[in-house]
Amino acid sequence: MDEDDRELTKDDRIYDLVDVIKEGPDEVLSGDILDDKIIETVSKVAERVAREMFPSIAEKVIREEIDKLKEDSGE
Repeated sequence: MDEDDRELTKDDRIYDLVDVIKEGPDEVLSGDILDDKIIETVSKVAERVAREMFPSIAEKVIREEIDKLKEDSGE
């Protein structure tokens, strides 16, 4: 017999779990405020990634272009 198919008897205890459920957040953000928070967070992350990645990418592109110019002038 599956435990899910079992019928309740008088000896079975039913627990009220209201006390163990955590309350929701104290502050519920409205749609506009939530959108602003998301935009702010994405902007910060994008800026950080750009500051970390762009210098090395730019250096690589510039070096490749310099190498191309050297090859073209040597022919």
